[in-house]
Amino acid sequence: MRLLWPALMVSLLAGCSSSGPIHEPTPLEPLESGAGVRSLWSVSTPAGAEDTIYDTLRPVLSGEVLYSVGAAGIVQAHSVSNGKRLWKVELETVISAGLGASPELLLLGTAAGEVLALSRSDGALRWRSRVSSEVLAPPVAAKDNLVIVRCGDGVTEALSLDSGEQLWRFASQVPSLSLRGVAMPVVSDDLVLLGLANGHLAALSVFDGVLQWEATVVVPQGRTDLERMVDVDAAPLVVGDVVYVTAHQGRVLALSKLTGTTLWSRDLGGSVGLALDQQTLYLVDDAGQIWALDRRNGATLWKSEKLKYREVGAPLAYDGAVVVGDFEGYLHWLAQSDGRIFARYQVDEAGIRVAPLERQGILYSRSRSGKVEALRLRTQQP
Repeated sequence: MRLLWPALMVSLLAGCSSSGPIHEPTPLEPLESGAGVRSLWSVSTPAGAEDTIYDTLRPVLSGEVLYSVGAAGIVQAHSVSNGKRLWKVELETVISAGLGASPELLLLGTAAGEVLALSRSDGALRWRSRVSSEVLAPPVAAKDNLVIVRCGDGVTEALSLDSGEQLWRFASQVPSLSLRGVAMPVVSDDLVLLGLANGHLAALSVFDGVLQWEATVVVPQGRTDLERMVDVDAAPLVVGDVVYVTAHQGRVLALSKLTGTTLWSRDLGGSVGLALDQQTLYLVDDAGQIWALDRRNGATLWKSEKLKYREVGAPLAYDGAVVVGDFEGYLHWLAQSDGRIFARYQVDEAGIRVAPLERQGILYSRSRSGKVEALRLRTQQP
């Protein structure tokens, strides 16, 4: 099994034709008018060579505390009001996935195939558990005191939240070539939803890991392993009884959560993430174009090509805006109404892949270098 980073994948696909060169990132256009962005505070986690590999580590916001982690093993807790550090621990291992959280614990996965549970109050290690292989998605706390863990070899395990003991195991086949990463598991009612590297979405029973249904998001096509890559690496989104899911080089679908039946589909592929508001589904496609689709039927409401080939990260929808980061570390605010960019801010030059967190109009963004910054729009969008 060979793994490719998503950013490298975009470049390979763009350059696989003999008819032209690899696409250059779209230059940023000056903003004619718009809202300013104010930095409230920023902190950094020391970065190492590991952070260039495991660059989708995400912070967790809970209560008045923001928790963050770096691939080198440094975990920190900061006050959301002013960024003051509350505690810091240094783990002697490479962190490959995180953060997940329960009311009392922080959950992390390692490159060595372990899951670690830390106390949220002081970072003390509560337990560690060996799993099948390298953990590539944040562990997710679920009902009945479970932790759902996804590994790079296609295995999903459920561990006891209290002790780390394995409770059940589900294995899926991984193609010979796939993107480096797996979709974060999503727990909804009694189901665990898993995006798979073979282009399928699987629904398991949260109680015992038994497969309830499996839906085809996209069928692999092409002659080479590269052309046939169809990973479902973006976490599915659930609203009521509808599941929204997208696949690399594939489609975006709305499915019945009860049966996996397709409600509607579009030929739009993506691997970084989806976002929702009350009426609209937002998608970043494989080329970095941002789409707004009607949640009811998948019809296009608007499309923005302004950030094409800029390695756009996962989107966040909030307060009339869609926010995405890019490879140069810029955050861009797009109007939900028509997709125009009305604000921009550079966190740093390392790039941003994970969606920001938001609370009460304040965004908390983490860059690939480990910098976390709290931001607020100075004015409302024009």
